[in-house]
Amino acid sequence: MIIFNGVDLEEIAPVKIDDIRVSPIQTTPVARQRVGFGQDFVRMNGGNRTITVTFALLIQNREERFEALQAIVEWAKPYEEHTLNLPMYPGKHFDVRCTGYPEPSYRQWWESKLRLVFTTYDNPFLTSDDEINAQCGLPFSIGGTAPPLIKITRKLTAKVADQTYSANGRSMSFSQIPAGNMTIDLNKHTADVSGTSIMRYFSQTSRFIEPVTGNITISGTGSIAYRERWV
Repeated sequence: MIIFNGVDLEEIAPVKIDDIRVSPIQTTPVARQRVGFGQDFVRMNGGNRTITVTFALLIQNREERFEALQAIVEWAKPYEEHTLNLPMYPGKHFDVRCTGYPEPSYRQWWESKLRLVFTTYDNPFLTSDDEINAQCGLPFSIGGTAPPLIKITRKLTAKVADQTYSANGRSMSFSQIPAGNMTIDLNKHTADVSGTSIMRYFSQTSRFIEPVTGNITISGTGSIAYRERWV
């Protein structure tokens, strides 16, 4: 099963899957040259990854083959990002855009190396389908091998002042939070209420809580929603 945006490829056309290849995340080490020999390691930067699906479309009739290929391209929804579920990762998905489309032969209808290429951009990690909920002020544990996706949410019926959320030595303080539905995105470093940014109330000495795996307690008032991720 190769499911993109909730639709299985095999429901779109009578494809025969040849192979699925998932590349590792592209990594680039950043180092600082010393005065003498050697370098000082600074950090590791990560890029995107690709998922390549090769398949055959065993339709001899040229018109029917063309229509099936057009249906596959439409299924892949050019330029739109959606979830991609693969059979070897049950309960998990990639957030991808289709960046490569089949190049069919006019003559060789039996070819088995037609390709679809999907590329991750904003989120290169394998991500859990299930969103897990926790409560601020209570300990919880996050699994996975990559930084999780974490949001803090809260519904306020009236404006509140001097609100702080803390964990692992970092604190985020807001001089006030207006009434509405608050969302703090720890990965994107944004905070809003009902879609309107509240970063103007963010203290200059504050630091966003770092999304990490393992045991964690986020102090403050509100609910936590997170998804585990894997490299």
